[in-house]
Amino acid sequence: MSTLSNQAAWIPAKGQAMTVSAAPMPQPGVGEILVRSRAIALNPFDGVVQTLGGMVTPWLTYPAILGSDVTGEVVAVGASVSRFKPGDRVLGLALGVDKLANRASEGAFQHYVILRQDATTAIPDGMSFQRAAVLPLAVATAACGLFLDDQLGLRMPTAERPEPKSQAVLIWGGSTSVGSAAIQLAAAAGYEVVTTASPRNFDYVRGLGASQVFDYNDANVVETIVKSLGNRDMAGALAIAAGSGASCIEIMSRCQGQRIVSMASSPLPIDDAPLTNQLFWKLTHLPRLAAGFVALAISACLKGVSIRSIWGTALMKGPLGKQIFNDHLGPALASGRFVPAPEPLVAGHGLNAIPEALALLRRGVSARKVVVSL
Repeated sequence: MSTLSNQAAWIPAKGQAMTVSAAPMPQPGVGEILVRSRAIALNPFDGVVQTLGGMVTPWLTYPAILGSDVTGEVVAVGASVSRFKPGDRVLGLALGVDKLANRASEGAFQHYVILRQDATTAIPDGMSFQRAAVLPLAVATAACGLFLDDQLGLRMPTAERPEPKSQAVLIWGGSTSVGSAAIQLAAAAGYEVVTTASPRNFDYVRGLGASQVFDYNDANVVETIVKSLGNRDMAGALAIAAGSGASCIEIMSRCQGQRIVSMASSPLPIDDAPLTNQLFWKLTHLPRLAAGFVALAISACLKGVSIRSIWGTALMKGPLGKQIFNDHLGPALASGRFVPAPEPLVAGHGLNAIPEALALLRRGVSARKVVVSL
């Protein structure tokens, strides 16, 4: 490794633009692997950390390297690593900006990145790095909302698709990357999946395992879903799209079963904050955002619904991370029971393409995930 050199897209300090420059060559420690990155996927969270890092990740040490989704080839392994060897093709959840790690060597936006073996999965032969890159954070966030005991607490997916349970789960935002993963995970655990999407994505989400899909733009969608569910025993709801919490609370309040809404969303979008001159944005958005969260809490309390907020990497604090990335995802990808979704939208090559790719993500994509190849 001494002959290798590394580069990264750095955030020098809070609220600053990315700069591409040399980075130290990481060395894998116990339970870690060093990966040569071949593709990275971008998430709205990346932009939020860059613009509002002081609020959402106050612990983050600068200069920092962002990025959660990475695929590539194993270069070296640390002590106690038995699942991987140099040359293996893998996808992984990079934890550099998470409080659990908080170190630049684990940020995805660099040529050589440290991954933890319990957050890493082998990529099947024939699957491209770009296609596999859409998965890590989406799978992690979906798994947190569905399976953690302090979220919906559903039973785990199995190697063979089980007999369907009598319970159903509502996933609002099924064509998003998190929704695409959540549909497949919930179906693999034996739950009937009810979801929302725009009509052009109905067939897409049905193909992932949803049994019913509704148009979230329909003014009467809440009434339509409640009527369709009838007396169905609900396992809860996963609210992914921005502003979807209120609709999920209303639906759960009028259904039978577990009245819990796990939210991977906020009342208003927060990924549109500018990189500089944020004062006006904060003065206009933050009071509305705070009021939105208070309104959700009051509504949920009055309607007898419990709401929980999802932190997408919380699964790595316990056994769920290993269960998903080591035990379930690899075999499911290899057998075709789990497919990478949505399709990647390759927005450029190289670390210098990341800022424009983030801008593309902010402008909005549908049933695609923005990816940069390296």
